[in-house]
Amino acid sequence: MSFSLIVFQGPSASGKSTLQSLLGLPRVVTWTSRRPRPGEVNGRDYHFASRERLEEMFRSGLMIEINEYKGNYYGTSLQSIRDIIEGGMPMSTVMEAQGAAAIKSMFPEQTLLVGVSVSKEECGRRLMERGTAAEEVERRMADFEREIEELSQCDLIIRNSDEHLEKASSIVELLRKGLLN
Repeated sequence: MSFSLIVFQGPSASGKSTLQSLLGLPRVVTWTSRRPRPGEVNGRDYHFASRERLEEMFRSGLMIEINEYKGNYYGTSLQSIRDIIEGGMPMSTVMEAQGAAAIKSMFPEQTLLVGVSVSKEECGRRLMERGTAAEEVERRMADFEREIEELSQCDLIIRNSDEHLEKASSIVELLRKGLLN
C-alpha cells in the first residue's frame, strides 16, 4: 500500500502541527478567508479568498471541509486532494475529524489518518503556555472528549504527551522513512 496523503487529527494543542512538521513532507495548501499576515504568500501559505467565495465553493462541492475559527473560514479543496492523490508525491495536512473522514472515504487506499492523543490537562496547559486567553482555552477544551472519541476512525494513534515526546518523534520518523522509500 502506498499512501499519498497523511492526515493528522486530534484535539487543540495535542501536537498535530508539530508532528506534521516532524514528518517533513510538503503540506497541503489549504484555504482561508482571513487576511494574509506579513510575509505570507497566496498559494504557498494558504489560498486566500473571501468568506463568500469559500461558502460558495463549499455549497458547490468544491471543498471537502470548511471550519470557522475566530471569525474566519479554513478549509480544504477537493481538487487539491485529487491533485495529491494523482501526483504520487506524499503530502500531509491537519484536519478536523469530519474532513479527515470524508477524505478517507473518498480515497481509502491512499490516505493514512494519524490521530494525535494527549490528556485534557496537558492540552489545557499547552494552550495556556501559548498565551491563549482563558475563555478561548475553555472554548477549545469543550470539544475535547468528542475529539478524542473521533480518533477511533484513525489508522494510527500517536500518544503525544510530554513524557512520550521521544516515542512520538520516533514513530513519525519511522513513518517518514517508510513513505519516502
